[in-house]
Amino acid sequence: MGERKVINKYYPHDLDPSKIPRRRRPKNDQIKVRMMLPMTLRCAACGEYLGRGTKFNARKEDAAGERYLGAIQVFRFYIRCPRCSAEIAFKTDPGNSDYAVESGATRSLEPWRGAAGDDEAAAPEGGGDVMAALEGRARSGRREMDADAALEEARSLSARRARVAPAQALESLHNRCRRVADGRDALRELEQEADEALVKSIRFRNAAGYLKRIEEEDDREDEEEDFLAASLAKTVDAKHQAHEKKRPVVIVSKRRCTATAAPAEGKARGDDLAETSEGKASAGGALQALCCSYDDASDDEES
Repeated sequence: MGERKVINKYYPHDLDPSKIPRRRRPKNDQIKVRMMLPMTLRCAACGEYLGRGTKFNARKEDAAGERYLGAIQVFRFYIRCPRCSAEIAFKTDPGNSDYAVESGATRSLEPWRGAAGDDEAAAPEGGGDVMAALEGRARSGRREMDADAALEEARSLSARRARVAPAQALESLHNRCRRVADGRDALRELEQEADEALVKSIRFRNAAGYLKRIEEEDDREDEEEDFLAASLAKTVDAKHQAHEKKRPVVIVSKRRCTATAAPAEGKARGDDLAETSEGKASAGGALQALCCSYDDASDDEES
């Protein structure tokens, strides 16, 4: 596909551009342009509305003998109504930065355009709005006064500048630059002094007179250690009590007998033999013999 869109052209070696005749366009020749309608119009022939921004193929020409301020050219455009094909002509208006309709259509009302100036300039006729005209004249007078004040201020400023010599202006500029530089140096010195004072106020660990502050973390660590110690003590006490509960206890019960019925001699003998392991074994045997004798005695009593 790319080879069909070649933009290079062949020029023969004996081509002489001076021999090519130039096309002379007439002075007021019309050219075709593609443009958008800059305003809302209504066709005078059929009443069709043409909205602003509608695209048209228009004919453009220079307005003969019409120039704004002798330098800005005025252009005229011709379009046709899309409904009845009636010709509509309008031209540029550089003085108001707008367009003016010449023939074939009428311009619709556009409130955003500055119509207030036209109302102020128009004088009331036949019992018109006198107050509106008075307000318009007051506003125009106020604008004139503001313009005169601005002009007088500009004249006085230019006169003051005219009286100042170039050497004086340069000296004033140098003095201003010097003041700005001095202010910057003073500000930099103040910042350096503040930094030095801040560094001196900081006390390091190896500095003399350093006092270590008690931080909250140390307190927390002490509290945790105390809590662990208390928990450990409670655990040891619980284990000791459990160990005491697990010690062997022999309860002899037969026919409503209680442990309190054991003779005192057996208890004394068990306490004496509990000091050593051998004593513990002999105490266990004595206790079993005691239980057997107690059972025999109780059987004899019942019989």
